[in-house]
Amino acid sequence: MLESLLLWLTVAFVVVTVGAVLGYFALRWVFMRAADRFAAMVDRSVGGVAARAFTGIARFAHFRGIAVDEAQKIFGIQVDRLAKIMDSAITLPIIGRVGLDAVLDLIPGFGNLAGAAISLTLIARTLQYGPPPSLVSKMLSNVLVDVILGGIPLVGPLVDIWFRANDRNAALMREFLNSRPA
Repeated sequence: MLESLLLWLTVAFVVVTVGAVLGYFALRWVFMRAADRFAAMVDRSVGGVAARAFTGIARFAHFRGIAVDEAQKIFGIQVDRLAKIMDSAITLPIIGRVGLDAVLDLIPGFGNLAGAAISLTLIARTLQYGPPPSLVSKMLSNVLVDVILGGIPLVGPLVDIWFRANDRNAALMREFLNSRPA
């Protein structure tokens, strides 16, 4: 009798565990599709309104007394470092990469705003390189999605773990810098 009860409890535990893991990945998939669509909608709405008169990368390099290629390399390292700290500093089993943004989001109200402020500094740094308005609007829409969805209690840390707005923005900036003529 006791052995059959233990067997049923073991089977129930395995079924619940497998169901929870599958539910986690299904919820993540649904969230990522919805967040990507929301970011695209915000990008279409904002357009290039927030980005018009910025200095160029050549002017920045000249001001610093370095070559343009070196300025791009330095900037790429800075952006990647900040994005990694905010979105993917450590790796947790099953959950994946987690950064300071998810930890800050555990502090109600203040954490989400602090994470948004740091994300906006990444965008502010990119402005000195003269990115096109469409790139700036995509980056701003990523941060806006992160702030809006990250403000939902209990869901906010999951948004920061799954959406990773800073990693997305760093990838957009790297793509922009790599596509520029030398």
